[in-house]
Amino acid sequence: KNMGRGRGRGRGGGRGRGKSSRGRGKRSGRGSGERRVAYCAEDIQKFEREEQEKELARQRRGDEDEDEDEEDESKELGTVKEEPEGEEEEEEDNSAEVEMYRKKIVGLYKQYNPEKVGDVARLMGQYKGNEDKLYNAIKKKYVGQVEAKIKKIYEKHNPEKLGDVARLMDKFQGNELKLLEAITKKYAQLSLKEKEEEEEGGEEDAKAKDSSSKSKKASADFPKIKAHVIKRMKPHVLKDKLQERGLSIQGTKKELMDRLVAWQEENC
Repeated sequence: KNMGRGRGRGRGGGRGRGKSSRGRGKRSGRGSGERRVAYCAEDIQKFEREEQEKELARQRRGDEDEDEDEEDESKELGTVKEEPEGEEEEEEDNSAEVEMYRKKIVGLYKQYNPEKVGDVARLMGQYKGNEDKLYNAIKKKYVGQVEAKIKKIYEKHNPEKLGDVARLMDKFQGNELKLLEAITKKYAQLSLKEKEEEEEGGEEDAKAKDSSSKSKKASADFPKIKAHVIKRMKPHVLKDKLQERGLSIQGTKKELMDRLVAWQEENC
């Protein structure tokens, strides 16, 4: 009996211990599997975060490149500040107004800088919502240059017209280059005419000087004859004296005498 009980206890104890160890083994396997799944999930999330960060970095680099390309034009036109929009404000359909400014900007570039016409679409996108400010900036740049040239012409040739520049620019709006061309042509012709007049005046002065020198030479060549001597001269002698001096010999004796006396008073 004792031996039987021992064997029974031994078998029971052995079976109990075996089951217990097998149970512990099963629980240990499930725990390590869950940990491996958790580690994989964390790796996937980390990988996704890294990919998102890389994509954001690529987008930022692309935006910086576009900003560099647009920097030159922005410097020329000046900074156009974007006005903050209200959170509850709805966007209005202003396509007609945008198209109007687009046509105006194209017109300005065609008139002043045709090479820039191809940049209009990009500029309209860059200054969306501020098309009026974009147009005014371009107009100020190019029309301002024309106005400055007109003022310079007036300052040189006709300062009194400087006060009319603003009125003329308003009157010839859209045709400022034609106005500049007309004013330039007008005052170029006046300058040419003034130059010709100066040259003619110089020629006349030269002739006057030449005549004066001849008169002086004549007075030196022909000494002054006293009045009482002239009165006693016969007509043919008077004619000889007049002819020597390059004067007319036609007329009566009195006319011949008076002519000779007048010449002497002027030249002797």
